[in-house]
Amino acid sequence: MENGLLGRCHINSNYADDTFVGIRKNENLYEISFPLGFQLSTQEKELRRDILLLINTLARFTEQKESEFYHGADYKTYTSLPVQAYLYVIKDYFDRGIYKERETHYTVANRGKIDWRKTIKCQKPIIQDGDIFYLDYVVKKNNINEDELITIVHQYCLFESFEKFGWLFTSYVPSRPKTGLTRKMMVSVVNNKLQVTFNDRNRLLFRNLLAILKYDDNATDFQFRYGTYNFQYVWERMLDNVFGISGKEEYFPKTMWSLVDNTEYDNSVLEPDTIMMYQDKIYVLDAKYYKYGETAIPAHLPESSSINKQITYGEYIAEGKRFTKEGKKPTVYNAFIMPYNSKANKFHTSDTMTVIGTAKSSWKHGTKAYENVVGVLLDVKHLMKIEGRLDFCEIEKLATLIEKTVGERR
Repeated sequence: MENGLLGRCHINSNYADDTFVGIRKNENLYEISFPLGFQLSTQEKELRRDILLLINTLARFTEQKESEFYHGADYKTYTSLPVQAYLYVIKDYFDRGIYKERETHYTVANRGKIDWRKTIKCQKPIIQDGDIFYLDYVVKKNNINEDELITIVHQYCLFESFEKFGWLFTSYVPSRPKTGLTRKMMVSVVNNKLQVTFNDRNRLLFRNLLAILKYDDNATDFQFRYGTYNFQYVWERMLDNVFGISGKEEYFPKTMWSLVDNTEYDNSVLEPDTIMMYQDKIYVLDAKYYKYGETAIPAHLPESSSINKQITYGEYIAEGKRFTKEGKKPTVYNAFIMPYNSKANKFHTSDTMTVIGTAKSSWKHGTKAYENVVGVLLDVKHLMKIEGRLDFCEIEKLATLIEKTVGERR
């Protein structure tokens, strides 16, 4: 890549127009924008892993899993550039090489190389004078030409994949194959193979080949964007994936209007980002993709409305009868979770999680746990690397950190 791979990477500031997270391409120039607080590697091999981590994170936690394409300033128009298909084809090639037919296919015919076991099992014989006759047999199907075609199609799609995203893995680009086939013909070849293929991994490969073949390569004018301008939603979903229980709707405070005409109107509910459970204690977590972890400027902390809303969440759960069990009210904690870089920061720490303080409200005394909202910084890259759902070690670490902070501050 021109200017070197590192020269194409950028950490966004989440300020003004610098909010895009993902990959942009203009002509042949790529720019990769990482979220606020991400620690970029300096070695090219590790940097490529950083980019793949970013792409995988966007694929897992955004609704729009493919590309955003723009003409000029119109960056809200979407296209179907199959980024994940290109990456899958490259990775599958490194694992298994070029696809060559290994599955044996059968058909029913009156001539050919007979498979007697399948014939006896599947075909009804005719019995005459004590002898058994078969009018049709299960024979091995001759797919030589078709098998060669699917290999050629795979080579074509592999070239397309390397040309667009091979730079993420290596400088190697395979030569362009001479297929002699139109895209429509190649789509037909792959569809035919899908109908007779039962190997799950091969079927997945074929579906990704189709995604590449059905993409109109001439539609982009060599410009596209793959990513999001609203990484705060990705931040929320990552946190909920690692820390949050399912069925959190039970903990949403609800409000309604009772009107003078005796009708009632339900308002939309307040929805906390994440409900975490640990040792029968409840933790209400609010994901804040704010800049404080980068700047350490108090003005970049959650504002009063967020603090008061968080205390309302805690009070609803801690004081509500529906959450009381055997006469005992639950212990509820509150926390804001904000991004930061544990390798380079203004807080003199390298911990993946660190507390920066607590927030209180003047209308509460702070004597109850949920009335103290703990501010926690969490390393962005560390969170992006966690693939599992409900990571117990991370839950335990965060719960202990919050509880200890509240105990010291009350």
